[in-house]
Amino acid sequence: MITANDISVIVQGAVSKKETPKCLKSIRRYLPGAEIILSTWEGTDVSGLDYDILVLNKDPGNTLIYEINGRKIFNNINRQLLSTQEGLKKATRKYALKFRSDLILTGDKFLEYFDRFQDRSPNYNLFERKLLTSCLFSRFDFDKNLSDTEIEVKMPFHPSDWWFFGLTDDVKKYFLDTPLVEEPYFTQYFAREENKNKPTPYGRAGMRFASEQYYCYSCFARNFKDIYMEDAADYSEELMDKSRECIINNFIILEFAQSGIYMNKYYYSRHESNLGEPYLTLYNAHRYELEYKKFCNPGYQITTSSKLFENNETNRARLRLQKHIFKLINKSSSLSFRLEQVFISIPVSLLRYIFVVLMSKLKK
Repeated sequence: MITANDISVIVQGAVSKKETPKCLKSIRRYLPGAEIILSTWEGTDVSGLDYDILVLNKDPGNTLIYEINGRKIFNNINRQLLSTQEGLKKATRKYALKFRSDLILTGDKFLEYFDRFQDRSPNYNLFERKLLTSCLFSRFDFDKNLSDTEIEVKMPFHPSDWWFFGLTDDVKKYFLDTPLVEEPYFTQYFAREENKNKPTPYGRAGMRFASEQYYCYSCFARNFKDIYMEDAADYSEELMDKSRECIINNFIILEFAQSGIYMNKYYYSRHESNLGEPYLTLYNAHRYELEYKKFCNPGYQITTSSKLFENNETNRARLRLQKHIFKLINKSSSLSFRLEQVFISIPVSLLRYIFVVLMSKLKK
């Protein structure tokens, strides 16, 4: 049985005056006795924060991805990677929890899953024990809403990077040998003349890989010679199959109801289906079980209902309506935003849902 005393928690990233104190307090409450390592940047004000070990790193900086409506969007891939690596180097316990500094823990339920889903296929077995991670945003399939292109592109090697839990040596194996990326080359990769016509899944965000994809692909590529990607546009059905087997053999992907971990930044992180249609393209609870049965244990009995998870028009319309209803009742929504849901988004989504249901019944 894993106890909190066995765990090093690496809280990595920038310190948020609002979220990081909540983050650290939640870890102390639900993992009393755990070793808390705060890995952040030189010059950060850490007064009043509760941690055991402080790691102050030289900030590698970020790179502008694009600017929209006066708002600048930056790529922080090197910041996340460096703060994670340096924090992991200080870990002294058997198990490690890599944790963003704006995540909140609501219990230790995730520990119950560490010994589950442990069957594997013969291929791509990298870690001694599978790593736990989040459904948000562990991508299984393509979502056209993510891309500016109409070409159907794929996103292999894209498990979430919000948090990971596992044997410390396994978490180190995932991160420590991954080099920092060369900037601005990496972030502006698809803007380069030789790459601008490639079908990237990231639209105007033209980085060579998303951070999640870069960490995962780099790890498996350096351990298995038959895995190679030039960039995010370099994919095939063969590579997708390899990616899915790598992920299902080495990760256990959990929703909030299973892990008890969420992020205030994303209102739907306590109930992932409130994300809307993209939920169907993630490794949600049902998708993970299907893949586990397919690759690891053909005799496994699926515990979730396929009717609610199939990526079809009815479910997409249902989730779109559910998303807007949740936005209406969400306490953090502004009055103008709620009015928009009442008078525009919900009526349109409801009519769409009714139409799709009626058409599906007529087809039968």
